[in-house]
Amino acid sequence: MPLVSAAIITHNRAHYLDDAISSVLGQSFRDLELIVVDDGSTDGTPDLLDRYDDPRIRYVRREHRGKAVSRNTAVELAQGELIAFCDSDDWWVPGRLERELAALERNPHVGMVHGQVELVDEDGRPLPEETAAHGAIFSAAHRNGATYASYAFNCCCLSSTILVRREVFDTVGPYDSELPIEDYDFYLRLVLDYEVLFLDSPPLAWYRMHQDKTGDQVLGAGQIRTAEKHLALLDERADIPDARLARRNFNLMIARTWRVLGDRRRARAAALRALRLGAPQAIRFAL
Repeated sequence: MPLVSAAIITHNRAHYLDDAISSVLGQSFRDLELIVVDDGSTDGTPDLLDRYDDPRIRYVRREHRGKAVSRNTAVELAQGELIAFCDSDDWWVPGRLERELAALERNPHVGMVHGQVELVDEDGRPLPEETAAHGAIFSAAHRNGATYASYAFNCCCLSSTILVRREVFDTVGPYDSELPIEDYDFYLRLVLDYEVLFLDSPPLAWYRMHQDKTGDQVLGAGQIRTAEKHLALLDERADIPDARLARRNFNLMIARTWRVLGDRRRARAAALRALRLGAPQAIRFAL
């Protein structure tokens, strides 16, 4: 059995997919399998996969049901002790797996390791200013480590950099296919039960910016739905650490998101809840 199961989830990304696949198969760490889950592509994805003659690839084609279901399919099929993802429009930096494996070996209590990315445009050209700004946000978000309360407001994790122990999925459960975005909720559930390690530099993957990325409306709706799910969880469970801070941060994030989406009334309502929970910075979303 391979030590690492790498997974690529794809839907109509044949024009980017070769970069992702080649970056996984080209890793210096070779004890891996690559599971490509084709979520109902109607482009040239099957033809592209036919060109690969590598026994480490397992190609699964299924009807279009969304990323969460496809991620869960990959996890179910994975044979490795560790699971890594590469989004089909991104690609891994050489040596990425070796760095993360070494980090997990040094920190056996850690359930997931992830890190920085370098932003590129749709043609793969570097975007240094955007990368610097993005990196600063991710560094600041992890300055005091990763906690449920900190991720409630600013969950700075990108799936193309994560390496997760298989047991984590057995403990926290699958990706939630009812949510518009699936990863925010998964990271929140993960950090409740496991420590998370962030590798600040150098980048682990190239993150491609293009027009087909998830739009602000879908992303915002997914963030709000996820926050509402976890606010309900906070009502149900008394064992969550820093519950008041987490509740404050979820409301602060909801206020910020509604403001970005242009709904001032809902932004104000969430901001007032955050203010009552001790977040003076929420005032800027209430005005």
